[in-house]
Amino acid sequence: MSEIELSRIFTREQVDALLTATIGKTLLQVDKAHLFAHHEGREKVKGIAGDIIEESVLGCKKDSKQEPDILVDGVLTELKTTGLVKPKKKDSPYIYECKEPVSITAVSIPVIVNEEFETSNFWHKLAHMLWVYYWYKSPETVKLEGYKTFPVLGFQFYEFSEDDKTLLRQDWLLVRDFLIVIHRDYHTKEERESQYPRLSHELRGQLMLIDTAPKFPNSPRFRLKRAYATVIADQYFSKRHFEKLDESISKYADIDRKCLVMTQKYRGKTFAQIALELGVNLDMDVKNFAESAVVKMFGGHVSKLNDIEDFAKIGIIAKSVPLKENGKGKEDMKLFQPNLIDWTSEDEFEESAIYDYFSGHHFLFIIYRHVDKDVVFEGFKRIFFDEKFIMENVKKTWDDVRDLIANHKLRIDMKKDKNGNYILNKSGTFMESPNFPKKSTHKVFIRGGATTSEDKYKTLEINGLKMIPQSVWLSREEVKKLIGNDK
Repeated sequence: MSEIELSRIFTREQVDALLTATIGKTLLQVDKAHLFAHHEGREKVKGIAGDIIEESVLGCKKDSKQEPDILVDGVLTELKTTGLVKPKKKDSPYIYECKEPVSITAVSIPVIVNEEFETSNFWHKLAHMLWVYYWYKSPETVKLEGYKTFPVLGFQFYEFSEDDKTLLRQDWLLVRDFLIVIHRDYHTKEERESQYPRLSHELRGQLMLIDTAPKFPNSPRFRLKRAYATVIADQYFSKRHFEKLDESISKYADIDRKCLVMTQKYRGKTFAQIALELGVNLDMDVKNFAESAVVKMFGGHVSKLNDIEDFAKIGIIAKSVPLKENGKGKEDMKLFQPNLIDWTSEDEFEESAIYDYFSGHHFLFIIYRHVDKDVVFEGFKRIFFDEKFIMENVKKTWDDVRDLIANHKLRIDMKKDKNGNYILNKSGTFMESPNFPKKSTHKVFIRGGATTSEDKYKTLEINGLKMIPQSVWLSREEVKKLIGNDK
């Protein structure tokens, strides 16, 4: 064996000892190979955390081979160093979440069309894994210098369950078979490469656990979805067990089929009737009750959809869609609270946090109607946003927010009524808001979630302007289109 190969051979005891010694220490403290010093003056070094674990901690010589990184007790093992962040949602079940999807390996186009799953480069990388976790201890994207303070949190050797392996195989086959068709129908290298962007766009509605990073004109890469990688990390940090359904979900059609059955069974029933029938506590707000009831309908016993393993892994997000008595949409849909300042440091839209949110999740819309004092269940709709919507609407919002912040065009405007008078909040303060994209011009827009402009609630500061925390919203009109409501 060569020297490089020898540097990558370990016993399990050696790896445990080397990595255990890093827990709680910062990346700078464990950087024995002085990689930070070597890269001094550079703003970015892609994969610096992984390089430090691989070279400074384990002492491996750097290489770029498309094979697992180390040999542990005779087993080829892929080393994956992953940054984690604290969840922003107060009711998140997780201690940490993965900061982004986890890249696995390049999709070697000429190779994959002749591969079988068990012997593929993809499964070769995933079969035996060593995850090393560090805390990306910053609310914003940092430059190289910022990585020095990030602490190592822990590590775990990991092998996928047979159920997950089945889903991974299914996803991989979708990608391979798609590329086989491209290679059959197009005959030159240039023609084939021009079709590669279709890979991520056209398969996104079918892939369960993985996606492919759209990096045209470069070859795409296989990635584990952020939601799935977060579940893997959570198994290490919380040691909790997700609830398993009696009927497992192997494809999105399984969800659609179940939703159809439940819609036929419960449509037209009031929430009070459903609470009695399913044994759900009615003494909670309407949106929380709706999600708890849906969990029961699927056969679960927890209160949140993402406490069920199948839904957590594939990144299904439950969203309530309340309607007025006449069936018209009642409100805009609040999606998530972003780090708007961070958007200005994101180099590419397709690598941005908002792109990952819209492209990396499916949504289960729970539709109900307010009738007098009752709430009546109407049904479900599984939604995923296609590439056209994302590139035309989500990107527009991302671009406009970046322009406002980066070019110092952001301002706080006082709101006026139709007569031109300033509007007062109930608290007695004047109503105001930053000039972020509004629903009048954007289907995906930015708005605060509070109903007051009092200074004590202005916990967000951008370019010296204080404001209440801002969220990403989907317009009521767009929700209406998505559920097929023409009212």
